Amino acid sequence: MTTITAASTVQDDTTWLRRTHLSLALGILGVLAMAVGMLMTRNEHQAEGYAYQGIGDYILTASALPQGVGLFLATLGFHRLQHGRDGRLGTVGVWIYGLCLLELVIQCMTGVVLGYETIWGPAYPLFSLGLLVGLALLAGGSWNVGLLPRWMLAVWPPLGVFGSFFGLGPIPLVFAGFLVALAVVLARRVPRV
Repeated sequence: MTTITAASTVQDDTTWLRRTHLSLALGILGVLAMAVGMLMTRNEHQAEGYAYQGIGDYILTASALPQGVGLFLATLGFHRLQHGRDGRLGTVGVWIYGLCLLELVIQCMTGVVLGYETIWGPAYPLFSLGLLVGLALLAGGSWNVGLLPRWMLAVWPPLGVFGSFFGLGPIPLVFAGFLVALAVVLARRVPRV
């Protein structure tokens, strides 16, 4: 019976690893699209109601959709690959991260549909902070699991926020590189069928 269970677990891990890699690819695509959008826009507009001036504004804002979906599914896949060993911290972290991503994606997609910057009070910075909290909880729960090196767990939360929805300077490109490294490390550490 344990041989069947072990084979089933390895097969499940292979499936989740594949899903996680696809999700990371989608997240990387979104982060790179955001970087392109940042290059194409002027940074002088940050006020609510600012009408988008060109395609760069739309690319920058629309990149939230592949980022949000890809990054949430990637963190969910990472959580699943740990088989609950990240405990309640990991579970709570994934769901806080997911809920914050959902709000940020909805806010950004509203801006794309309306054609101007939408700012819902302090929601954007608060939910961006929630991304940091969610990733920190996931990293804390994963600290002793050993699926990722500890340095990656320490770097992931701040890099995940400042390289995605805060998008500061060249950090999105660094974050895209981190996501590639995450995919490589997971491919090496997760047993496959």
